[in-house]
Amino acid sequence: MTADIEEALEAFFIDPRVGELCELLRTSDDLLDVINLSENQHSSMLAWLLDPREGHGQGDQILRDLLIAATTSARSTAVLDGRGRTSRFFSAWPPSRIRTATFGSAFVALELGINARERVDLFVIDPQNHFILVIENKAGMNHSDHQLDSYKTKFDDIASSNSNLKDYDCAFIALDRYFQGDDEKELPSASTWLHIGYEWLQVSANRALMHMERGNNAARLVVSYCNRQTDWDSPQSKRSIELASALHHDHSDAIKRLLSMSIKRIETEWLSSRAPPAELEFMLQNRSLGDLLRETQGMASVASSLLARVPGLTTDSLEHGRVWMDICPTGWERYFNGDWWPVYLSITYSNKDRTQFRVSLVWNSHHARSEAEAKQLRGLLAEYDPRFSTHSDASRRWIVLDKNLSLQELFHRVPEVFVRLKNLLEVSSVNP
Repeated sequence: MTADIEEALEAFFIDPRVGELCELLRTSDDLLDVINLSENQHSSMLAWLLDPREGHGQGDQILRDLLIAATTSARSTAVLDGRGRTSRFFSAWPPSRIRTATFGSAFVALELGINARERVDLFVIDPQNHFILVIENKAGMNHSDHQLDSYKTKFDDIASSNSNLKDYDCAFIALDRYFQGDDEKELPSASTWLHIGYEWLQVSANRALMHMERGNNAARLVVSYCNRQTDWDSPQSKRSIELASALHHDHSDAIKRLLSMSIKRIETEWLSSRAPPAELEFMLQNRSLGDLLRETQGMASVASSLLARVPGLTTDSLEHGRVWMDICPTGWERYFNGDWWPVYLSITYSNKDRTQFRVSLVWNSHHARSEAEAKQLRGLLAEYDPRFSTHSDASRRWIVLDKNLSLQELFHRVPEVFVRLKNLLEVSSVNP
């Protein structure tokens, strides 16, 4: 090992942020810190969350979160068949009704007479309100027309032949962990199934966090699961990511050295070494730190590169987590409301290997300082992409600009988008 690397490692080890991060990442009594869930176990967790009588202490609130997110999405999509059961269900359940109703009688079933090999993931059944949610969940796997159509047909057959279910309303919901407002025309069975992501769990996580602060320890698992399945981060997680990103920036050579060692190899090396080097023992003693540094390495590296490549871009206009990054376009910072930007570029991974990227342009009226400002910004964005002018009653539009970009393509695409958006802004200032 060269003297330069030794010096870089020593500088890393004496940084007080390393000690703080190690303390934050200590494995707690959180079960999900220890195990990884299979797809079936994900469905079991969702069943637990959505059941009002389970021990998470949230009652019917998580089910209400799902219904609010689903009815909001259903009202902004143009592809659902208005004559279909899903569309009619959400027309009958506007947000006002969902907020004021109770779902305490609901329960969750894993099958209702459908062949186990072709089993829909979840059924949420509410005998008081007489409805059933048929939920097919995918954590990164693609839904297919054949699968969803088959599930719907089988359920319709069962419901029509069962006297207990004949009078029930029904909605078909396709959940996807990685769904982010994909092109509606490309979604499978989109006329009968409502496609949504996991972002609604962020609301559940924030509520559960408040419950924890009030002494409800049962909410810990809710926070933990929601944290892992969405881009939501607890305050502790946010601080951990902030520290990891800063360490990547200030100790890049040392971290590259530490991450160049795989866990399996360093265990073998430690067993066979008479004098194991300090960095080897450090990585074995701090596995969770190594995991976080690996997880944040990609987005931290992308962030550093974009800051260097995009003229005028500053750290104040960029936020990122393990697998996401939001960037305010240059020139649009003036609309910052003190919390977030009403217009921003969202960058996420589009494949499991984290080598390709998806770029979306987002308008969120809730982050504008006024209704008039939100309308003005949406009008500007409609000049950039006409899709922003559709779904006029929506409070948020998430337009996917590119899918599966390589890193180098991403570096070219972001400045290109920003230049066009800045020009739009400047023209609107000249010609109000």
